[in-house]
Amino acid sequence: MTEPKPRLDCAATGPLFGANAMKLGVFGLNVASAGALTTSPDRHRISWDQNVRLARMAEDAGFEAVVPFARWRGFGGETNPWGESFETFTWAAGLAAATRRIALVATVNMMTMSPVAAAKQLSTIDHISHGRAVLNVVAGWMEIEMRMFGVGALDHDDRYAHGAEWMEALYRLWTAEEPFDLRGRYITVEGGLQQPGNVQLPRPPVMNAAFSPTGHAFAARWADIAFISPNPDRPESAVEQVRALRAMADERGRDMQIWVATSVAGAPTAEAARAYVAQYSGPEMDVGAVENFTRLMMGGTAMPEDQRAAMLRHVAAHIGGFPLVGSYRDIADRIGLLAEAGVDGLCLTWMDYERGLPDFIANILPLIEKAGLRRPFVDGAGSAA
Repeated sequence: MTEPKPRLDCAATGPLFGANAMKLGVFGLNVASAGALTTSPDRHRISWDQNVRLARMAEDAGFEAVVPFARWRGFGGETNPWGESFETFTWAAGLAAATRRIALVATVNMMTMSPVAAAKQLSTIDHISHGRAVLNVVAGWMEIEMRMFGVGALDHDDRYAHGAEWMEALYRLWTAEEPFDLRGRYITVEGGLQQPGNVQLPRPPVMNAAFSPTGHAFAARWADIAFISPNPDRPESAVEQVRALRAMADERGRDMQIWVATSVAGAPTAEAARAYVAQYSGPEMDVGAVENFTRLMMGGTAMPEDQRAAMLRHVAAHIGGFPLVGSYRDIADRIGLLAEAGVDGLCLTWMDYERGLPDFIANILPLIEKAGLRRPFVDGAGSAA
């Protein structure tokens, strides 16, 4: 397999490349209980009409993107969180027709789909949206999902070796003007060609949320938007991770945005926010789902009981998101610290999207605009949204 051209950059014309210093995306809108593993009666439940309404709400507030999870099975327990979900390519295509400005992301596990199909489907969304499509590629592994696809087991590094071949095929499909053959260890394409081409030239943006050293090397080579996972107890870890990831991209002659996946719980006071989280992740924790999550996604846990209990509460409250919990001012200040560390964007989840998204728009967004991290959004008619 050959290396891609190091400066084969994506189009920079879509919503993710506007002037805001801190971009915003709604994360996991398409998945039930996306933001918390809880039995709370207010936990996130999905319907198509609700997803359209919340995506339009985010768009009208100036958010840059809606980013889905690609999930096929849930975590059992009492409420089976993540068990209900909308498939991400058709979801993004539907939202492309229902929105006007926001970026529509489709998420794919590269083990479950041919790059030929992914290239064509994402390109179709690019046309429906008039140049707002983004592809989020993942190499993660959840055995019960992979068995549904009949996918054989690969170890961690082999999944990224497979992913590298997958990405080369994808990029060549998006940019080749004549049919090509590609034969690798994992991926074979004979007479590959995609027509029509994309609206975004030379290609749409690609996002990747890997966190391991191997995953970050993959992101530095292939992605335009990558993620870090700062330690909330070590604020300086964001600076360290941003510098390390940017250095990896620089070595390959590439630029990228760096984002953080977050879990938001705001209130007028920090005490009220902490009490809100304590309720839905304590008495209302879906214990069975949390246990299954730690086994399936984290390989189980072996630690002292007090540490294990704290870890389970954290998983129930935030899953894998960086916690933004506190007063509205606290959260705005913490977002400012992430910006100072070099973070370019945030993917936001909530336990209750129906409450959390409008609350963020009304009470936190004006504070980060006032701090200069975003410009107050003005719609195409010239009026403030």
